[in-house]
Amino acid sequence: MKFNSKTVFGLLSLLMIFTVCMAGCNKNKVDTIRVTGTVTLDGQPVEQGAIKFYAEDGQSPGGGGSIKDGTYVANVPPGKKKVLINGQKVVGTEKLYDTPDSPTRDKLEQITPPIYNSLYNSPLTADVSKETKELNFELDSKAK
Repeated sequence: MKFNSKTVFGLLSLLMIFTVCMAGCNKNKVDTIRVTGTVTLDGQPVEQGAIKFYAEDGQSPGGGGSIKDGTYVANVPPGKKKVLINGQKVVGTEKLYDTPDSPTRDKLEQITPPIYNSLYNSPLTADVSKETKELNFELDSKAK
């Protein structure tokens, strides 16, 4: 197979761009810790949602993950974190478009009180370290 000079130049250019991008991406890589746990509301598993870990100092990186059937997995940098949880449940389906043959999606309802999803008001905290493997959160629907 023969390559002309334009093809070789193009391939080398792409290789150089890829190498520079990869070098730049790894430059500020932060070590994270895999944290798992459960999220319940009034003792019942939170059906779905999101959990976020924000650095208390406001400067360090955070992490997070999805909640599914009351459990989550998140990759979180070590340190003291403020934890935000947004829990939802499926309450039906809804059309994506206002047409007769529109596809549908799950209609979700917020089930966790707003305090658990407020960076300034959430009472949830965590101190993530190499020893941290599991963090469970028990939420109260009456929290204000």
